[in-house]
Amino acid sequence: MAGFKKAAVLRGPFDPGGQPETRTGDVMELGFFAWNIKGGMTASKGVLKNPSRYQDFWHWDSAVRLVQLSEKVGFDYQVPFARWVGQGGETSYNDSNIDFLSSAAALAPITDNLGLFSTAHVTYKFHPLHFAKFGATIDFISKGRWGLNIVSGYSAREQAAFGMKEPIPHDQAYDMADEFTTLLKYLWTEDERIEFEGEFYQSYGGIVSPKPLRSPRPVIMSAGNSDVGIDFACRQADWAFVIAPTLQGYKDRVSEVHRLAAKYKRKVRAATMVYVIEDSTDARAEATKQWLEDEVDKVAVRNFVDSLKRSSFRGDFVSEDFTLGDDPWSGVGKEMFMRIALGIGAWQIVGSYESVAERIRELSDAGIESILICFFDPLGGLHHMEDEIIPILKNMGLRK
Repeated sequence: MAGFKKAAVLRGPFDPGGQPETRTGDVMELGFFAWNIKGGMTASKGVLKNPSRYQDFWHWDSAVRLVQLSEKVGFDYQVPFARWVGQGGETSYNDSNIDFLSSAAALAPITDNLGLFSTAHVTYKFHPLHFAKFGATIDFISKGRWGLNIVSGYSAREQAAFGMKEPIPHDQAYDMADEFTTLLKYLWTEDERIEFEGEFYQSYGGIVSPKPLRSPRPVIMSAGNSDVGIDFACRQADWAFVIAPTLQGYKDRVSEVHRLAAKYKRKVRAATMVYVIEDSTDARAEATKQWLEDEVDKVAVRNFVDSLKRSSFRGDFVSEDFTLGDDPWSGVGKEMFMRIALGIGAWQIVGSYESVAERIRELSDAGIESILICFFDPLGGLHHMEDEIIPILKNMGLRK
């Protein structure tokens, strides 16, 4: 349209002004995860033993204390769990949560250095201008500390809640993410009104002011584990969050991230999500894990698996043809069922403080540069990180 700057690029790689610097100086960077949601990533009736500590830490007063404690301990950033529809069961697993976008704005004035991330599900009918404006505002008031996790949205139940009876096909979702991110970057960096005519997104005269303070734009991460998802992250994001069933799997994923990023003449760092149960000894930590597995909320886990059956959660963890059926493990096997129950597929770290530090070092040796940590017991976990685990990581040279 007349008077608007025509977007010449519709898909990535696209980095007007380059990529933002993401390194903090620590070999292993630490993120605090899932503080905002009921039960965190623990789908077990064990949390009912002490609901205020193990389940309802998402209540705002408690959540604020946890996030501020994570900053005091030395964590580099926080990421809320991005969930729209919970999983029910006896524990009402994930049924309540603090929004993962507005909470970043609320945390900005009560933290000083902590990175503040939000998440955009591109298949849930948001427009890039929404997140461009919301994000620029949060970045502006936080003095450049906000970042965005861009994902396709894997839950068929959540897509249905947004009005889609049939979920958007996996690869198409990442085509959408590609256009979404390209327009987002235009809006964050262009001073002229933009005309953008893509297959999935259009904007006629879009502009954002004030711009983000982070130069040249906020940090973008992407948590996607499929080949198409990793390719998207390497074309458009600064961080690729990957998961794998083995340490060798992590090495392979990291190698692939670096190979693809180099192909696109970009720098993308590899990170992962971990679920931690720590205690003074390996035996005590393993006993806690066994107790949580014995009390697993099978209805909640089955609901989660059911939400995946029409979506893109495949590959190393769930086979293409799995079905719920009458199988007590919902067609995914006991090991994966329990890994979903305790960490939603994340890398599990269970053991003494020394063992936890060693498991973190193993991930670092595999090429992982940042871990996003969800604790079974967030309050205890943060204190144990401060008093026991981080000092060991410093001696290992993983933390300053």
